[in-house]
Amino acid sequence: MKSIAIVLLLVLVAVDLQSQTLYVKRNNAYVREGPGSYYPFIVILQYGAGIEMLGSSGNWYKVKVPEKKDGWIAANCLVARKSEASMLNRISSGWSSAKASESALAAAIKGFARKYGQASPGNVDDVFKYSHKDFTAAGLARFAKPLTGYQSSNRGRVDFEDLDFKSPKYDPSMNEQAIGVGIAARLIARGIVTDPALVKYVNMIAAVLAQSSEVYDWDFTVFVLNDSTIDGFACPGGYIFVTMGAVKACDDESMLAGIIAHEMGHVIRRHGLQEMTKRSVDIKADSAFTELDEETGGESRTEQDLETMALQSYDVVVHRRLFRYEKEADEMSAVLCANAGYDPWGIVRLDGKVDALSKTASSDIFGADFSLQNDPAERYKLIEEFVGKNFSHDSPGARLKARFESEMAGLMH
Repeated sequence: MKSIAIVLLLVLVAVDLQSQTLYVKRNNAYVREGPGSYYPFIVILQYGAGIEMLGSSGNWYKVKVPEKKDGWIAANCLVARKSEASMLNRISSGWSSAKASESALAAAIKGFARKYGQASPGNVDDVFKYSHKDFTAAGLARFAKPLTGYQSSNRGRVDFEDLDFKSPKYDPSMNEQAIGVGIAARLIARGIVTDPALVKYVNMIAAVLAQSSEVYDWDFTVFVLNDSTIDGFACPGGYIFVTMGAVKACDDESMLAGIIAHEMGHVIRRHGLQEMTKRSVDIKADSAFTELDEETGGESRTEQDLETMALQSYDVVVHRRLFRYEKEADEMSAVLCANAGYDPWGIVRLDGKVDALSKTASSDIFGADFSLQNDPAERYKLIEEFVGKNFSHDSPGARLKARFESEMAGLMH
């Protein structure tokens, strides 16, 4: 069931507590202001960096990082011995300089602008402007209390490793954050709902789902598109979009959590990136990327390659999805919801509603860009079978209908 990776890490950490030095096993590890993925990050550490441990809170460790700052880092980013980090090191991913990342974002946006003509490619600044998490750790704990206190028989029954998915195949050298910001900027340009209460509500749901799972250190940001159709999008890097029509289609919080968890599943499985690189694209992971651009005064080959990948990713995210991806995301949704304390049948009820609407709705809601004609019925059938096989109807989990209706008051007009 549960991966033993965290347990082994805790044992290793306990052995090495006398030195209080831990080592980064990832190519990029975020140190945040507090013990949660929703806190802003203060520095990114590279593979092999040694840091001093000062304390712990759950799966997070308080550490002293360069420039004498204190911060928090997820336990699954660290190992107790530098030799362990060497064994776990994989192909380098991401860029090592902030300038290179900025160039990547610019290249992605320029690529969108050229392909889609006069349509606004969006403003990257808007992504960061609307990504602020307006809640505290104490507020999130209060929000999660009805779930943590619910006696669900489905919590912990199934985990990601129990799902027989093949390992995602994608180019690990791509900067997912850069690609994701470019796509998110374009989606935000369509128009988003900025009601503070709703924005806070959907982001707290995402935070609860994440912190109850193996991806507790991933930072997900949810935006609500001002769109009456029923749809959702998942961008690389953790940017999630659900339409207002999808929110209004829900009957309770477990259904809304099901939608958000479905899009989180796309991000976790990296569906927006898997279809992108049939050929190998070499993106340099050093300052040469920026230096080349500055010296030539124009685009480097790397930027051109990034534009191609960004466009391909946009096509996968926004245009008709592969059915296999939707099936995987539905199953991920049920697992994420169950382990957070939600009723995993929420995604089943949602897919059932979507299936019923697809038989009567106009084609502009369920057109070719959303799914094939028979996809809603097949998805509903498959997720009903999956949840029925893996989860119990007895004490299934919280639906939180009253809280949902309270939060939606004033928005359902």
